[in-house]
Amino acid sequence: MFSLLFTPLGRYAIMGFIILSIMTGVYYKIRRDAVAEIEAAATEDILRRTRNAVRASDALDLTPDRVRDADRNKRD
Repeated sequence: MFSLLFTPLGRYAIMGFIILSIMTGVYYKIRRDAVAEIEAAATEDILRRTRNAVRASDALDLTPDRVRDADRNKRD
């Protein structure tokens, strides 16, 4: 096994294995970072929508007197 490492073919095989390992590691690192970035953007979007919904609900008139008013958005 070790004698193969000292041959020219063995050295090229080891260099190819090292290059392949490095490229695979870089690929998975980039992929993991991209997934984290997408999840962060999705979380930011959810938080933005939640804040907007809370702001919109704060602007609603929720007094009991308005419960029986006609709905302006009702379809016939």
